[in-house]
Amino acid sequence: MKNIAALLLLLVSSFAFAQSNIEDVVYLKSGSIIRGKITTPPNLLKEEQGSSSKINVELLGGSVFVFDESEIDSIKKESTLKNQLKEIKKNYFRRDRGFRNQTEFGIIYGANLKRDDSDPNYYYNNNPEDDFGISLHSINGYQVWPCLYVAAGVGIDRMISYRQTFSPFYLRVSSEFLKRRVTPYAFFDVGYAVMWKQKTPDYLTYQNKGGLYVSCGGGVRIYTRSRASVILSASYKSTQSETKWWYTVGGDGTIYNIKRSYQRLSINVGVTF
Repeated sequence: MKNIAALLLLLVSSFAFAQSNIEDVVYLKSGSIIRGKITTPPNLLKEEQGSSSKINVELLGGSVFVFDESEIDSIKKESTLKNQLKEIKKNYFRRDRGFRNQTEFGIIYGANLKRDDSDPNYYYNNNPEDDFGISLHSINGYQVWPCLYVAAGVGIDRMISYRQTFSPFYLRVSSEFLKRRVTPYAFFDVGYAVMWKQKTPDYLTYQNKGGLYVSCGGGVRIYTRSRASVILSASYKSTQSETKWWYTVGGDGTIYNIKRSYQRLSINVGVTF
């Protein structure tokens, strides 16, 4: 019995919620559209003493508009939620020219690739496993026209398995394809990645050197009603580095040279202003 009562209460609540999201929409012959609640029942077919009857429409703020039936083209009941979604799709902030900042956070992933002894420049992992990392980038540039954005970027990429950190400095060129609220875009980055100094024990000495940084990818930009818009993207990035190390104490004087090419997939989310 309790279950039946709960079910009935749920159905009544759902019906009441659905009713609260319905509004009267008056389409005028002049082309205007009035949304609100009709407080005087419409009677478009009946003439009162030779003149058309009046229809009162109460707006959300409490204001009341009065119209003659002769001014009205049609009256409909529509969902407020549906109309709000239409407004969101239609009304958004977009600037086709000017300065723009973009800040991105990314999750970096690299598949398990083992060492190839025949090629010392080949990427390898001393402890073979899938590699994860994180990144934070800031890009500042100028929107030349709607389909061309030119910028300079700087960031931090942390490779967790290698315990290596890079700061890429690069140029970016990107382009959007559609003039809509949600538009796909693509980008290309090229520059140099500075390799951070590696912490080592006293008996070892390391010399780190960065290298070429390249990234390309694409995603979607979602415009909002404010100046901020949301960026979702995926990219491939390649970072090269070189490390020289030797035994400081008790060594034979041999210098070991390791060259790596970090090839990674990055999933990014960002905000642009």
